[in-house]
Amino acid sequence: MPLDPVLKDIIRGSPPAPADLDSISPQELRRASDERMLSVYGGMREEVGSVADVAVRGRDGEIHARLYRPRSIERPPLVVYYHGGGFVYYSVETHDNICRRLSTLSGAAVMSVDYRLAPEHKFPAAVHDAYDAVAWAGEAAEELGVDPDAIAVAGDSAGGNLAASVSLMARDAGRSDLIGAQVLIYPVLNMIDMSPSRFEFGEGYMLEERMDRWFVGQYLADPRDATNPYASPLLAGDLRGLPPALVVTAEYDPLRDQGEIYAHRLRAAGVPATATRYLGMTHGFLRFYPRLRAGRDAIAQIAGYLGATLRGSGPGAP
Repeated sequence: MPLDPVLKDIIRGSPPAPADLDSISPQELRRASDERMLSVYGGMREEVGSVADVAVRGRDGEIHARLYRPRSIERPPLVVYYHGGGFVYYSVETHDNICRRLSTLSGAAVMSVDYRLAPEHKFPAAVHDAYDAVAWAGEAAEELGVDPDAIAVAGDSAGGNLAASVSLMARDAGRSDLIGAQVLIYPVLNMIDMSPSRFEFGEGYMLEERMDRWFVGQYLADPRDATNPYASPLLAGDLRGLPPALVVTAEYDPLRDQGEIYAHRLRAAGVPATATRYLGMTHGFLRFYPRLRAGRDAIAQIAGYLGATLRGSGPGAP
């Protein structure tokens, strides 16, 4: 399918990444990227039941998170959400509108996590924060007013990596009961990916290969960490015993193939997994949902999947 014309206009109007990525500091890029995102969508505030900032207890200190609760639902399911941004930028603030809409449509509370960012905090700091957040949520379910037996993880791009990684980590720690579902939105799952989509769509389609390589360099302290399953979940030898999964991919995304391969491997390991490819879309399309029908459709699909799976019915239910 051709690239969506609205998305084509968005790409045309987006400033390109610096020609020389070494000419700008990660902190400067973070500030510019966050400001651009907030200037476009930061004024949107979809109504939810309530919003509260919470302090999560992590192994390395306090982690900031934001809890969105739906209206008139007692002890709702909980979705622990990890924002994208290449492990380098974006935040709870930049993904506020997505989390609000997801809570409203799913009937679940959403806890958005401000995990530590690279390069100040290298792998596995973000994974530790992501895991500690969902583990803490399970322990603090009564305090949060959510159902401790209905917790999912979700994330986009780098956040999808974290959602997959903490699902592996929970299983490996003997806590398979902790996470009831995982939603991976155009996730990065292989730091040494050589699949066809990486090269076919590595330039001119929102996420460029050189930018992707730069993100990996910022995130990993040692290139050998790229083969660690908690950095590259697709490289895990055994995917049995993981939570049911929804994997959302985009037709023109260099990360498309690794997401779809992961869904296939999950199914081969006996894990219920659904993969949906959004045609005419690029990496990051969800954040443009106010202008993109496909973005609104994807959020609705994700919300429906989470609602059905966490309540024990529907196509994603175990």
